Amino acid sequence: MKGKVIFTETQMFRYTWSWWLVLLISVPMIGTLLFGYYNQIVLGEPWGDNPIGDSALILTNLITILILLGIFLLFHFMKLQVEIDAGFIRYRFFPFVNSLRSISAEEVKKIYVRQYKPIWEYGGWGYRVRPGSGKAMNVKGNWGLQIEFSNGKKLLLGTQKPNELETALNELKVNWRMD
Repeated sequence: MKGKVIFTETQMFRYTWSWWLVLLISVPMIGTLLFGYYNQIVLGEPWGDNPIGDSALILTNLITILILLGIFLLFHFMKLQVEIDAGFIRYRFFPFVNSLRSISAEEVKKIYVRQYKPIWEYGGWGYRVRPGSGKAMNVKGNWGLQIEFSNGKKLLLGTQKPNELETALNELKVNWRMD
């Protein structure tokens, strides 16, 4: 059951440093592959010091381009959604967590907004799992909603709105009867 939403945030990897890094690596790589294809297949001149056969070159180029396209699409469609209403925290990190997951008061031991070190604590951004630190789902920045569960597990949901999240969390804690 959903109540009145008191906080919502959607974050995407679009136009972050990671997006530009994918493009920076992909564009020259695809250009080199197309150049090799053109030289060997169209012009009939073997490409490189030890050229592979035409069909192997076509297959290699196709597989590489499909992998790069897959990475590009992953970054394009990856999305972290967090919402808080009077009774639940809900989150989804598409495509890793497809359905909206709910967290209730009974599951939570401790919850707070905190600043963290993404690389040091979790090894970076994205969907991360690190022994001791638990899971993190973050897109950019260094603020997050830290959830410590009654079963000892931890989850950090990244945010670009730490002040709004703190306000919503205080309201949620009142409803959950937490400190």
